[in-house]
Amino acid sequence: MTLNDGPDAQDRAVPGRIRRGSKIGGVAARHAFRSAAGAAKAPFRTPTEVDVAREEVILKLADDIVSVAAGMRGAAHKLGQLLGVLDLGLATPTTRVAFNERLAPLFASAPRWDDRRMRRVLERSLGPRSAQIAHLGEPIAAASIGQVYRGELRDGREVAIKIKYPHIDDMVRADLKNLSLLVRVLGAYAPAVNVQQIVSEVVHQISGELDFARELSNGQEFADRFAGHPVFRVPRPVPELCGSDVMVTEFLDGQSFSDACTLDRERRDVIGEAIYRFYLGEMYRIGRFSADPHPGNVLILPDGKVGFLDFGLCVSLTPDQLDTERQVFSALLTNDIDGAYRKAIDAGFIVNPDQVGPQRLGEYVSAVVGWHLNPGESMITSEVAAAAAAAAVLPTGGHVGAMSGQQLVEAHAFGRRNELSTCALLGRLEATAPWSRIAAEVLGLAPPATPMGDLIAEWSARG
Repeated sequence: MTLNDGPDAQDRAVPGRIRRGSKIGGVAARHAFRSAAGAAKAPFRTPTEVDVAREEVILKLADDIVSVAAGMRGAAHKLGQLLGVLDLGLATPTTRVAFNERLAPLFASAPRWDDRRMRRVLERSLGPRSAQIAHLGEPIAAASIGQVYRGELRDGREVAIKIKYPHIDDMVRADLKNLSLLVRVLGAYAPAVNVQQIVSEVVHQISGELDFARELSNGQEFADRFAGHPVFRVPRPVPELCGSDVMVTEFLDGQSFSDACTLDRERRDVIGEAIYRFYLGEMYRIGRFSADPHPGNVLILPDGKVGFLDFGLCVSLTPDQLDTERQVFSALLTNDIDGAYRKAIDAGFIVNPDQVGPQRLGEYVSAVVGWHLNPGESMITSEVAAAAAAAAVLPTGGHVGAMSGQQLVEAHAFGRRNELSTCALLGRLEATAPWSRIAAEVLGLAPPATPMGDLIAEWSARG
């Protein structure tokens, strides 16, 4: 197959991303001018008028962000995630809705790339090996850095083929520089004292998603770890057909997460428990976990197992970090708030004990992660998930003021994002389970809490 290698409009997006960086300074300058103007007028305004004026400044900042960040593809989505972690001082739910509406273009689906261009990337990356692919169908998904196709190999195996967008490495790296510059503008509103460190860690992790060699290694590791698992299924990579710009794995055919949300309650409960055990159970069990709980990464298979996709973003806690996570969570599960507080200080989370004491930390933790600390069975609804997220990041949650100025440790920050993202998935399913008992089981504090726990324990015992 001969394809035209001539340039097209999509190629011209590359220098545009580089030039976007020059606009960031304008965003910062305009925001600084508006903030200074508001401060100068503050003595002549009522407190309510000061709040309104300040939020108008932040909403205009949102417009400026979109003007330079829209079109960043994966990096723009990560920018939106960061804005969900940072408290920007928005005081009312109405303003928060307006802010999210103005940021909506950052999450808009990227236009599909021309299939001829994508096939050319495939052939260039694999060379003669591409002949092993007998058929490349239509795209079945658009990832942040590439398109996914359903294909068939010469030997009859069905596979999923992820192909990077042309020039995406350069695009994302340029966007990440712009992302870091934007966050410097936003840093004045961030509650954590080390927000730039957090951003650096996020940039590092996103850059890692471009590394298909790492994703191949992660995919093989997780496929080996869960081979024959009674509940989880991880597609096995096809190493001989993976390259710097192409990732080929076995194809899992199943129901989407959205379809799963329409199933009967009993089935949704089982799916929800599997999701919890995969994303959070593994985090607390061994500290090596997939850090991208997302509807597009979950499939419900015909045999009842739950398939998990995409291992470009995986996090490894150090032994000390895992020990901290387990000790803090164990203390919380046994309602030992003083113990959890001491461990939080030892780990460097709490840098201002005068501002946050044990009682206040307990209130914060209860609001953010109480959904899997409460005894007994409980249903996670979208309202529960929204309340947890609000308590974590919004002033209206009632805790951001007290937690402002405390320290977020990078690897643990991914853990908290994993908890909130997993809770959001469970909320969409409206899944019910004895979450705290499952957590205690994972930590080795109690026997299996459910029939699924019994199955997994039996499988683990067989080695």
